[in-house]
Amino acid sequence: MKCLISVIVLAAFSSSVAAVDLGAWGETWDIREHNLITVMRNNLQLHFAGQSQAEMEQEIQRRTEAQALRPVPVEGLITASETRTRLYDPAFTVTQDLSDLSGTLFARRGERVNPFDIIPVFDETLYFIDGDDARQIAWIQRQKPQSTTNRIILVNGNVRDSAGILGERVYFDQNGILVRKFGIKQIPAEVKQLTGEKLFVIKEYGLVDSESGADDE
Repeated sequence: MKCLISVIVLAAFSSSVAAVDLGAWGETWDIREHNLITVMRNNLQLHFAGQSQAEMEQEIQRRTEAQALRPVPVEGLITASETRTRLYDPAFTVTQDLSDLSGTLFARRGERVNPFDIIPVFDETLYFIDGDDARQIAWIQRQKPQSTTNRIILVNGNVRDSAGILGERVYFDQNGILVRKFGIKQIPAEVKQLTGEKLFVIKEYGLVDSESGADDE
C-alpha cells in the first residue's frame, strides 16, 4: 500500500501523467509549514485506509474515467436567446522566428501570419454545445452543415452519453481553449470559414429563434 501511495504522489507531479482530482481530505496546511508531498501522502493514506491495493487501483481508475467522460465544464458561457453573427480574423503576429522540421524559416518575428495562407480552405464546421441541455441536443440534430466534415464539441456534459445520443464522435473543449480563442460567449455556436475569405464566421444561435426554424440553415 505504501508503495502505491508513493507512486500516486509522484504521478501528481509528473507532466506525463493525466491529473486526477482526488479531492481534499482532512486539514489544509500552509505549504510553508509542511512539506507538500508529505501532506499529500498522509491525506492519501487516510482516504485509502483499510482498502486493499486492488480496491485502491479500482477507485483511482473509476475517478480517472469519470473525469475523462465528464471534464470540468467551460465557465462563463450562457445559453443564447438571440442569434448573433460576427467575423473572426485568425491572423496573428509571430513573436519569434518559426522554422519547419528541416530548419527552413517560414515566418519571421514581427511578421503577420494568417493560417489560411497555409491552408486556404478549412472545409469543416465546428459546433459548440452543452451536452446536458436537451434543447441544444435537439438543435444539433437539426443542423445540416455544408462542409465536408463537422465536429461536435461539448462545453459541458458527458462525452460518451452525448456520442450515444447523437450517433457520432463527440469532443470536449478542455479548459475552454477553443471557446476563448474564438471569443464565444453564448451557446449553441457554430464556427466555419467565410466562403472565399481568410476569415471565420462565428454564429451564436438563439434557441428561441432556432426552435422556430428561422436560423437552422
